[in-house]
Amino acid sequence: MASEALQYALLGLISSCRDGIHGYRLKQEFDTVYGEFWALNYGQVYRLLDRLERAGLVESRDEIQTGRPSRKVFSLTSGGQNDLEGWLIRPPGSSSIPLRDELIIKLQFLTAARVPEVLAVVRTQRAAYLQHLSQLTKRRSKLVGRRDEGFVIDLLLRQIEMRVRSDLHWLDVVEKAVEERFGIRAAERPP
Repeated sequence: MASEALQYALLGLISSCRDGIHGYRLKQEFDTVYGEFWALNYGQVYRLLDRLERAGLVESRDEIQTGRPSRKVFSLTSGGQNDLEGWLIRPPGSSSIPLRDELIIKLQFLTAARVPEVLAVVRTQRAAYLQHLSQLTKRRSKLVGRRDEGFVIDLLLRQIEMRVRSDLHWLDVVEKAVEERFGIRAAERPP
């Protein structure tokens, strides 16, 4: 997720909280919606909130808590709302981010002596993708019956699932290509 998109993801989440939202809760909301594909730490959230406040897109107020230090609660300014609304209807950028996959670099330097190890890496990656697919399925099943609240999250999970399935297919292609390139027969495959 590009920095601009991240900024608007936070603005959108803030806009959905009529009474404002504090940074800790904003991070939790972000993780609920985008956690399957974007890791964001608390430091990043607070740096972005500071940047948004300096830009006049959000404003903060101190909320006094009993027995705890006060905390900042952030709300969208009218300028922030206008900026968010303008971004929502603007077409996405046309510049694509090239695929960055560690395995493709390993394949570039593959020698016949390393074929069994590389095929083991492919199998390990396949297992990780299958586990991720299982987690996505479980998370989607929890959304059943949560129509409005889960609509966008369901679409996001479907997108991620499609990408994982595509990556699994790509691993099949890689495995077959490596086997063909180096003359590996099914009986010679490492376990």
